[in-house]
Amino acid sequence: MGRVVIETKKLKEMLKNVRHAISKELFRPVFTGILLESDKKELSMVTCDGYKLFKSVSEVMEGNKFKVVVPLFSIPKEADDNTIIETRKGFVKFDFGSVKQIYKIIEGEFIDYKPLLIRENKFSIIFDSKYLKEALTNSQGRVQ
Repeated sequence: MGRVVIETKKLKEMLKNVRHAISKELFRPVFTGILLESDKKELSMVTCDGYKLFKSVSEVMEGNKFKVVVPLFSIPKEADDNTIIETRKGFVKFDFGSVKQIYKIIEGEFIDYKPLLIRENKFSIIFDSKYLKEALTNSQGRVQ
């Protein structure tokens, strides 16, 4: 069983950040959901629609390790300041205080996204910033 306690406003912000890469194509059910991944100190939300991949991370107040894919969920207006997320055999429960939501976990393997997020700087450019400023000023916002 996994469990985290997170500030509801952080959870809202995370959901807002990742919801644009949730797939609507039902032939890949795992991409129609959100990967929730906790390492005890942070909660990650990851979504991928096959073209875009979004990730949002936030600190949790308390928690333990888990990794599940859940359907898109909503946060009620009357939610408390803190949200408890618990995973149990095939289900995830969001406890918003007076409102509790239970969803079935989406079965399947989520894409191994971590190698996709590694950034390597293969080159660098050194220039005098006055030339860049002059070019931007002269272009009047047009790119040619």
